[in-house]
Amino acid sequence: MRFLLVDRITEHEPGRSIRGWKNAALSEDYFEWHFPEQPIVPGMLILEACAQLAGWLEGVTSDFESWLLLDAVRSARYYAFAVPGDRIELTLERIDDGADASRRAFRAETHVDGTRGASIEFEGRVVQLASLEAREATRRAWSRLRGEDA
Repeated sequence: MRFLLVDRITEHEPGRSIRGWKNAALSEDYFEWHFPEQPIVPGMLILEACAQLAGWLEGVTSDFESWLLLDAVRSARYYAFAVPGDRIELTLERIDDGADASRRAFRAETHVDGTRGASIEFEGRVVQLASLEAREATRRAWSRLRGEDA
């Protein structure tokens, strides 16, 4: 993963749900152009952060054998802006029935300071993690995101 958009994973229930957050730092490059006089986090990056969280859920559920790749957005609604200095709380739950082992569907909600930011439903396909990243490097990244590395 080249651009990690999840800064911390706070809790998870394998196969079911995961929570984490992303800090919106003013030093992030996109703020220079989105928008110069009123910087906001692009909605697509919020969507990508949720998709990455789904990848982490698939990874930990499969003992880092598989990952999730986003391939369809069912719905994306944005209710409020996230700006530099905000911590975007991410909550994700799996909503499919499990009938198709090669696909997953999710519902994500974001909040900033208790205010609803976005509601997103998406799905993706399950792929072998080894085709994307080294399993042990991903496992180490998981430990860092959980705050387990000192």
